[in-house]
Amino acid sequence: MYLVIICYKCRRYLLAKADQKTRQCPYCEAKLVLNRTRRVMTAKTAKQASNLLRSLKEKRGTRMVQ
Repeated sequence: MYLVIICYKCRRYLLAKADQKTRQCPYCEAKLVLNRTRRVMTAKTAKQASNLLRSLKEKRGTRMVQ
């Protein structure tokens, strides 16, 4: 399972595996404790999570870095 979360430092969306305890934000390099982050959505597969993240970023007006 995958999570779409929001970084509590830079407020950007990112993906994390549900079984992870921490994740580093690729944008601001903050170390995130996943049980303290805001979870926006969940997905069963990485592909679904990526598509959710892409649509959220498009709605917010930020482009996804590839």
